Amino acid sequence: MGVWLWASPQTRRVGSVAVWTHTAALHGFVGLPDHVAIMRRYRDRGTARSVSWTADRAVSADELSALWSDAHARLTAGTTPN
Repeated sequence: MGVWLWASPQTRRVGSVAVWTHTAALHGFVGLPDHVAIMRRYRDRGTARSVSWTADRAVSADELSALWSDAHARLTAGTTPN
């Protein structure tokens, strides 16, 4: 798994990209009591949205930077992956 956090204070936007080894791990994290409590506590502070997609193969360490850049571009542009 890998995690990348970003912030754009001038536009009041923040985000994160997480790379999970499998869907069950993602669902396990999202359902953790601490995560649920934080999301509920701050739900009125903005709009949350998510995008997910599955790679057809394992991603090498060299490819992570390009993957994270692509994810950031998709999230900030409001597009969905192919």
